[in-house]
Amino acid sequence: MKGPVKYKIVSFDGSDEREVHVDFKDDFQKLSLDKQATQFAEHIDSLKTQAANLPDESQERQGIDFVLEFLEELAPRIQAGELPLNETVIVKVMEQPPLKQLISKLDIN
Repeated sequence: MKGPVKYKIVSFDGSDEREVHVDFKDDFQKLSLDKQATQFAEHIDSLKTQAANLPDESQERQGIDFVLEFLEELAPRIQAGELPLNETVIVKVMEQPPLKQLISKLDIN
């Protein structure tokens, strides 16, 4: 995947639990803080464009939306230089409870 980060999905045997491991690419780590912030924002914009061109219910769209939510949370920390870019960021993927999934799919007018 293009951009400043590498993603790795980790599954655990005998469990539905999954984690997304995020590492910052070496080239990105070497940039100045301003260039890191710019490149990170451009990556987010690129993913938003990709997502907009996919059907809402596609797995790829859902994956990109998950990544976008996470990256948008990181953006201010990247801009401020508050995040150690040489460490792996781990995000635990939580499945929605069945009732919440049902409610989120309802089309209420």
